[in-house]
Amino acid sequence: MTFVYVLAGWLGLSLLVYLFVLPLLTISARSDRLAGPSRRERAASSRVRVPSPQRLGYAGMVLERLAEHARTVLGFERAWILVSPPGPSGPLAAVAGAGTDPDLIGRRVPTSAGAHEFGSVASATVLVGTEERGSVCLGGADDERRLERRERDLLDEVAGMVGALLGHHAGHQLSLGDSEPEIRALVKALAEADGATYRHSLEVAATAREVAVRLDLGGADIVEVELAALVHDVGKLRLPATVLHKPGRLDPQERQLIRLHPEWGAEMVGRVPGLEAVALIVLLHHERPDGRGYPYGLSGDQIPMASRIVSACGAYGVMTKRWPHRDAMEIDAAVNELRRHSGTQFDPDVVDALAACLRAPLPIAA
Repeated sequence: MTFVYVLAGWLGLSLLVYLFVLPLLTISARSDRLAGPSRRERAASSRVRVPSPQRLGYAGMVLERLAEHARTVLGFERAWILVSPPGPSGPLAAVAGAGTDPDLIGRRVPTSAGAHEFGSVASATVLVGTEERGSVCLGGADDERRLERRERDLLDEVAGMVGALLGHHAGHQLSLGDSEPEIRALVKALAEADGATYRHSLEVAATAREVAVRLDLGGADIVEVELAALVHDVGKLRLPATVLHKPGRLDPQERQLIRLHPEWGAEMVGRVPGLEAVALIVLLHHERPDGRGYPYGLSGDQIPMASRIVSACGAYGVMTKRWPHRDAMEIDAAVNELRRHSGTQFDPDVVDALAACLRAPLPIAA
């Protein structure tokens, strides 16, 4: 009889565990996934591959990259960056250019002549703090072209990134420093704030680099792609926790709020020495070839290739990951979805390259 009582008690306890304890453990595990990474994942964030702009020699190319991106995003043939030395107003010098005669770089002109000396039809003032230090100038065949308001705002953004770079240069943070700890701090902050977004960013960075290599992009492009992909979602750190960790679908007001994350991210990334041009890639990673993206509604080739790559790889990562409100898509289904929106939401060449990488992945550099 004692055995019967013990057996009945054991069965009752098992039933209690099955009905009440296991569901609680499942809910707890789900909450952990929503809230952030495990202790092991937080520790792993310190071992994430983080390219150093200084050690790779990229930091010395940022002015040229900003000039190239300026003419691309605004649809001009030529771009120059003119800078004057700090202190009392002195002559301007062309320190970088894109689509221009290389002999113009280094040329000095009086401050009074400024951008007009180079045939500029649009320009924006570069400020370091409150001090005027130069301008970003654009020119092309159409001397009558005038910028729309959103284009003017975008040119001002580029000028602001040039100003940030000049400030970093004045503090010797580009030539003597190493920005890897600051980049790693952004990655760690994302890991601690939201584990799912952190893991997504790591996967997008690895995939985007493979795509860039398959597209035969140059070294500077690959650095920008990998770094921009790694930090493209750091702007979400400014979202309220109720939005960042919401398990279900966002309402219209929350969707409008989350659309600000490229601008927030660009502001945060642009503070890191050597990432001023990467900040522009982050700013534009939700633009679309059909012009229906945000925040500026750029279209086609106006969108930097690096931003197009981050966009497609980011969408693929979202589709193939399990989220609280839906299951993960199979790889083939996700690729088909990308192809369905190829030419409208995603760049066709990038989609083709991504599909090729998934069929035969390239080795990832150590």
